[in-house]
Amino acid sequence: MDQANTLRELVERSPQGANPLRVIAVTSGKGGVGKTHIVANLAVLAARMGRRVLLLDGDLGLANSDIVLGMTTQYHLGHLLDGTIDAEHVLAEGPHGIRVLGASSGVQELTVLDDAQKLRLLSALDPLDSKFDLVLIDCGAGIGDNVLFFAGAAQEAILVVSPEPTSLTDAYATVKVLSQRAGVDHFQVLVNPMPTEAHGREIFSKLSRVTDRFLQARLSFLGHIPRDENLQRALMAQRPVVDLYPRSPASRALEAICDRLLASRPQAQLQGGLKFLWQRLLRESGGPAAG
Repeated sequence: MDQANTLRELVERSPQGANPLRVIAVTSGKGGVGKTHIVANLAVLAARMGRRVLLLDGDLGLANSDIVLGMTTQYHLGHLLDGTIDAEHVLAEGPHGIRVLGASSGVQELTVLDDAQKLRLLSALDPLDSKFDLVLIDCGAGIGDNVLFFAGAAQEAILVVSPEPTSLTDAYATVKVLSQRAGVDHFQVLVNPMPTEAHGREIFSKLSRVTDRFLQARLSFLGHIPRDENLQRALMAQRPVVDLYPRSPASRALEAICDRLLASRPQAQLQGGLKFLWQRLLRESGGPAAG
C-alpha cells in the first residue's frame, strides 16, 4: 500500500472545526535563553483564556517542560513511539488543564527521529485530532534534525533571543537553516531579557537588518520580557511565574505577549486537526513514507 496516499486520504477526511488547531513552534539559536519557561507560561496563559492546549516537548533527549511546570510524568514520547502507551494515556495533565506530551531525558535514541518514528508519532497523534485548539512545541535549541522537523511542521515559529552577541549569531544561523531547509518563512521574535520594549526592539533591529539583507525569511517583533528575579524564583519553585507571581513584570509582559499572539491571525491556514504534521511528513517524503 502506498502509505503517502493513505496519509493524503486521512488529511482529506480530517474534520474541520469552528476553531481549527493552531500550531506554534518555539525555538532558539542557543540554549539558556529561557525558551522552555516561556513556552510553559504561554501554555498556562492560553489555557486560562479558554484554549484547549497541548504542550509538546520537542527537546527529545533533554526534556524539561514537565520540570518547569512542577509535574511528575509517568510516560513520555518514547513510550508512544514504541507502542507501550497510546496517545490518550501518554498525555499528562498540567496546570489549568493543559496537556503535556513529555519527552524523555537522557535517551540518545530519540535525539534524532528517523522516518519510521516520525510516521509512528503522527499515527499515534491522529486520534487527538479534535481535542485541542492550540499546540505549543518546545523545540530544542539549535538546528538539529528534530528542530527542523517540528519547526517545519508548525504553522508559526517564535524565535527567542537574548541580547548576547552569541545569541544573535546563533539566531541568524537558525533563521537561515530553518528557512532554507524547513520552509519556515516567517519568525516572530521574542527578546529575553530586556529592560524595556525600546531595548528589545533595538536587539530585534540588529537581527532583522542582517536577515533582511541576506535571507528571504521575514521577521516581526513579538515582544520582550523584562529582567525579573521572580522568574528564577518561580523556576526554583517549579511553578509558572504567571501563577506564582501574577503581578510581576515578567508575568505582565507574558500576558501581553499571549494576548497579542492569540489575537493575531495565523501565518498559515491549515484545515482541521493535526493536518499540519501530516502535510509536513508528506512534504518531506515526496512519496511513500517510511514505516
